[in-house]
Amino acid sequence: MIYFTGLRCTRCPERFPTTADLLRCPRCSGLLDPRYDLERLRSDLPGLRLNERLPTIWKWRELLPVLDLSKIVSLGEGGAPFLDLPPLASRLGVRRVFVLNDGSAMPSGSLKDRSVAVAATKAVEFGYPVLSCDSTGNKAASVAAYAARAGIGSVVFVPHETPLPKIAQALFYGARVIRVRGHFSEVNALYRRLLATGRFRWYDCGTDNPYRYEGKKTYAYDVATALAETFPTWIFHPAAGCMSIVKMWKGFEEMKQLGLAPGSPALVACQPEACAPIVKAFEAGERRVTAVPKGPTVAGALAFADPGDLGDQTLEAIRNSDGLAVSVSDEALLAAWRDLGRLGIFSEPSGAISLAGALEASRRGQLSSDDVVVLNVTGSGFKDFETLRAHVDVPPKIAESFEDMLEAASALEELS
Repeated sequence: MIYFTGLRCTRCPERFPTTADLLRCPRCSGLLDPRYDLERLRSDLPGLRLNERLPTIWKWRELLPVLDLSKIVSLGEGGAPFLDLPPLASRLGVRRVFVLNDGSAMPSGSLKDRSVAVAATKAVEFGYPVLSCDSTGNKAASVAAYAARAGIGSVVFVPHETPLPKIAQALFYGARVIRVRGHFSEVNALYRRLLATGRFRWYDCGTDNPYRYEGKKTYAYDVATALAETFPTWIFHPAAGCMSIVKMWKGFEEMKQLGLAPGSPALVACQPEACAPIVKAFEAGERRVTAVPKGPTVAGALAFADPGDLGDQTLEAIRNSDGLAVSVSDEALLAAWRDLGRLGIFSEPSGAISLAGALEASRRGQLSSDDVVVLNVTGSGFKDFETLRAHVDVPPKIAESFEDMLEAASALEELS
């Protein structure tokens, strides 16, 4: 049964049918939002037996904009674990802390698989031969992986400073990679200009794709079901283009209408101080986000200087959920990254900003002792070995014999 009813423009009254192959509204260039018959779905829920389905994002296929279920492109994305971490609860001064680690559960190692799986499925439905995107690395790897799964081509454009492990991952899946000098906002502008020529029949998995957006709602679905008995007060999430926060808000609203969640946690956008347009607008009480200069930061994947319409929608989602926008220094971010490692969580630096943001909120007195906090970790540490290598000390001495091993081990006896 299909509950997807079509696209609605978020800026003007225009609506479009379920078969519309569109990115933005052709009338006003507004972002498009897929809509569903939630009233009918709520009445049908008992017969869907959701609890018997595999824990992938497609468990929620009735809430995703797919018309032909036989065309679904999947690598098993979903089912990220919620790790209950009392040491972090103690540090933050809250009742419980859960880490949702997409870096460990998604096929290409990042949150992008939630959304790219939906985009790849729509590309197959529409009959495109190639997936394309602009990316700081994670989306490029994901697009390449899902194109390979679908048996079609992929072309990805990345800033020249993108970490080589991410480029190598996309190449391994078979992508054609084009490196472009400039930061992501500059690459994004050039990429859109390129596709606007109309010369390339590529399915754009970039920031304007309304179908890709929908995959990010599954964060809300996972939280609402896995933590139904301990519904969180706060969710801290890394923020660049900010699609995830906008869609989490939508997902929780849908769960509420379906009777599957009491509402939405307070949503928090976490950004690096060197590039924090959402935080700047939020703290100034603005309704629109303006571009900011991009400074150097270890969280390069989050350095999106101009999030555009999505930034404006993010401000709305944050305020509607009584949430926050928090920026942190690179020093604080790297400290949080190391803290996660000491708890067995191997994150890329930008994924650890959720913990850094929560620690900053705690320092400001914005968390309370009865709160339940979810920290979204969005990418695997395997994504950025260059940064990792600079922050670990590889033992210079090599044991040449048993005696050497015994001597080295004896120096560590206090660990026993």
